Amino acid sequence: MIKSGFSYLKWTAVVAVLALTVIAGVRPSTATKQPPATAVSGADLANEERALAKYFDDLVTYNHQTTQLSKKASITLAEIDPLQRRSDDLKGRLSGLQNVIREIVVKLKKADEWNNLDASVVDPNFRSFSQQISFKDLLEESSNSLTSHGSEISTPLDNLRKKLTSRYGDGAEVQFVRAAYVTPAPVKFISLGCTIGGIRWKLINKLGGVATDKTADQVSCACGNSTGIGTGTPCSQVN
Repeated sequence: MIKSGFSYLKWTAVVAVLALTVIAGVRPSTATKQPPATAVSGADLANEERALAKYFDDLVTYNHQTTQLSKKASITLAEIDPLQRRSDDLKGRLSGLQNVIREIVVKLKKADEWNNLDASVVDPNFRSFSQQISFKDLLEESSNSLTSHGSEISTPLDNLRKKLTSRYGDGAEVQFVRAAYVTPAPVKFISLGCTIGGIRWKLINKLGGVATDKTADQVSCACGNSTGIGTGTPCSQVN
């Protein structure tokens, strides 16, 4: 009986050792299931995407408000002034945004990703869009000349102010301006909004994401579509 008890204790000890060995072996495999903080390979462009997103959203809002004002039967200087402040702000931030795009180019080249920017597309809406516009072309052009398109921001307000001024001149009675809305012609040359929105969308895809339908609508409308590519909403209703 003493020998049997000793054998039982010895076997219990062996089992305990084996259990500890199994636990020790399991812990590392469990840890590897947690993605490391640096799991995403390639250039880290998250900050640049956020900067582009902020500017593009502000530009879309400004353009929508300007368009809505131009549709009104009558407008006043008091209605133009807040939009003038938005216009000045957007123009003032344009040089900083150009520097952001230059940084994107530098990072992509350092990561050896410059030559294959459109190789992998996961977003079907983006695939349709990317066939029309080259990511490299957008980046190269805007990194050098984005600030030269600042007049696109102020032109709509400049035109409205000219109409107001013409009404006040030559002793004419002060009155409201009847501003007729004219549908813009399809763009043949990439606009400021199309360029910034296009780069933002391509960065979202580059980072492994899929743009929201709202973003897809905004970018495609900025690039001259009559309806948003995300939802099919008429561009006149996209903001």
